Amino acid sequence: MLFRKQKENETEYEPAEEAEEITVSREHGSSCIVISIVMELLLGLLTFIKISVDSIPFLTALVPLLLITALLGTYLYNHDADMKMFMSFSVLTALGMALQVLIDHVYHPLTTFSPLKTGIALAVAVVFVLLYKLFRMILNRSFTVYLMIAASIGLYVCLYLYGIDPNGYGTNAWIQVGSYTLQLTDFSKVIAIMFYSALFSSKTSRKDGEILLLSNIFFLVNLAGAVLIHELGSFFVLYFLHLSILFIFMGKGKAKTIYLTLLVAGTAAAFAGAFGLYHLLAPQAEAGTLNSITAVLWPIVNKIHTRFSLTANLNNDPYGAGYQLLQGKKALWMAGLFGNTVNFSALPVPESDMAFISLVSSFGFVFGFLAVILFLIIMISGAELSRRLAENDLQDSVVSFGAASLLFLQAMLVILGSCNVIPFAGLPIPFLSRGGTYQMIAFCFAGLLLRMSENNGTGYLKEGDLLEQHEPEQPEVVPEPDQTV
Repeated sequence: MLFRKQKENETEYEPAEEAEEITVSREHGSSCIVISIVMELLLGLLTFIKISVDSIPFLTALVPLLLITALLGTYLYNHDADMKMFMSFSVLTALGMALQVLIDHVYHPLTTFSPLKTGIALAVAVVFVLLYKLFRMILNRSFTVYLMIAASIGLYVCLYLYGIDPNGYGTNAWIQVGSYTLQLTDFSKVIAIMFYSALFSSKTSRKDGEILLLSNIFFLVNLAGAVLIHELGSFFVLYFLHLSILFIFMGKGKAKTIYLTLLVAGTAAAFAGAFGLYHLLAPQAEAGTLNSITAVLWPIVNKIHTRFSLTANLNNDPYGAGYQLLQGKKALWMAGLFGNTVNFSALPVPESDMAFISLVSSFGFVFGFLAVILFLIIMISGAELSRRLAENDLQDSVVSFGAASLLFLQAMLVILGSCNVIPFAGLPIPFLSRGGTYQMIAFCFAGLLLRMSENNGTGYLKEGDLLEQHEPEQPEVVPEPDQTV
């Protein structure tokens, strides 16, 4: 078979229906590798047609990208991994690289696309995946949930004391390390996955009351930290992760139903209260009479009110807070099926927050819809992988669901926000946006999902375990009684 060597005695322990299903998935797997390579070549050709000589950075990076796609795809194919997920990661990575090169040509942002940074992010992801078995040992410890709560507190305290706002967004989510800036709020997502996987670890049995108490403490720590540093975008991602994990992985019970109902109702009440506070504090803010408490609350309620009011009507502040979204809306109008960069140079922050708009502007709605479909494939494949892993280890199931959910949720929040369907979150899009920190974390999540999907989603079971799992039990042979006289 293409890309795969037939193993000896491969179907001895596979039932007929399961063997047929695996054979079909292998055939689809080989086509996923071919599709990935063809899409990467197509993006190289389109980039060269659009920007000619300036496409050299992407064409240079395309050679190792093709090699990695072929070699890694063949390895995963031989290990029966989820090839649809691999195809989605490969195409999104190539799409993001081509987009960033085109952005450098048209918009000339402060930073430029660096294949070296992408290579470093991939290398870190490989190391992370190789060391994940050690992390699993830590996650099995009962003290890990408390360690992750402490890590979250430490992260937000560090940002509150030493955080900077290099982009002028009013959010102290970065720290300066020499000439580099790191967005530490991205690491809150890694901490969240480790917390929830430890909370539902199959090695530790916790009652529903304890699960709700610990998860609520972690949730409130992240809420308080997000308020202190004025970064609600990352918190929204963690909020939906919190809801979905408790809804899916907690057993049915009255306590869970009451808690989730109260949480959703409390969220609606909090937004309503924020709007009420805005109208109450706005006259004091204009007069400069805010006291120590209201001076802390005002930037938060003002930001919430601004984001929601702009979603309702961009013309409320078309040349101020609404300028970015208004230019994005114009770019979408003129994009067409295959791109139109007439208004592309007027698009603010195309390399990060508005990456989806710049993608549609440069490559058209065809590639915009393709990106959305690929993110949907990641979410669906991750959910299916989580279901299969739950049969062997609940901890791995939570990790795979959390990683896929975080990639999908952040992508959808930013895409819908940049299209002004929901309030704009101002976050990077996985694989498409420029940003070393989150790019590295996105690759780590992708590598972890692919590694856990090996052996048709049986996680880290060895071949011996698979043989024992699939091999039918042989009936005990009872010797016939001796009939000789």
